[in-house]
Amino acid sequence: MSGGDDFAAAAGSSDANGLRVAPGKHRGPRFSWNPAFEATFFRSLCESVNAGLREGSTFKPEAWDRATQALISHHNAYAQKSHLINKSDNARKKFRLWRGLREDLEFIYDPQSKTVTASDEAWKRHIEVRPVSTADCILPLPFP
Repeated sequence: MSGGDDFAAAAGSSDANGLRVAPGKHRGPRFSWNPAFEATFFRSLCESVNAGLREGSTFKPEAWDRATQALISHHNAYAQKSHLINKSDNARKKFRLWRGLREDLEFIYDPQSKTVTASDEAWKRHIEVRPVSTADCILPLPFP
């Protein structure tokens, strides 16, 4: 294949379990998430929970394999397990931040704009109790 060929086009071999895998040791460029990939990924994790593939706060290896296969079969997208784990961990962190704001009576959630508002004093008190990074303050929280 020429250097300009798409990585995904070169993929498609199977491992010993019949799962589709990317060729060779190189797994391609950095994985970029989009809303469709995220929806497929989180739907797969929810299905894995319902199938009993979660122990405590961690997923069994089969759950990660199922999520990988869902991304491949629905989007021809190849993510490494580390990409999936990082996405899950970051979503959990954002959800805890969002839930903390929703549970604080000084904050008001507007479902139409999907934003949480409060007075400057309420924000200051909240941040003093629950310090967050600058990135957490400016990144959108894509929860309903």
